[in-house]
Amino acid sequence: MTIGEAMWQPRFLQYAAEIAPEGRTGEYMGVAQLPWFLTKMLVPLYSGHMLGRYVPHEGPINPQGMWLIFALVAMATPVLLIVAKGWVTKDFKTKA
Repeated sequence: MTIGEAMWQPRFLQYAAEIAPEGRTGEYMGVAQLPWFLTKMLVPLYSGHMLGRYVPHEGPINPQGMWLIFALVAMATPVLLIVAKGWVTKDFKTKA
């Protein structure tokens, strides 16, 4: 777990608990954890693929290509989150 995840995760779960209707807090927190769970299942698959393709045991290696892809994903993610925020929060009655 990264420092950012350690700071973000408790606040995210607090938010999920606060927006949950009375008596449904557990359901909301469970659904809120679903992306986290799916990510933990998918990361080993694509990271293994990337290592096998760009840093194979035999043959030429290209770690720069692998890190370029990771850097592009890291740079695109905040932009996509800002764009998605408008779509996700468009029907909220109150602003946080």
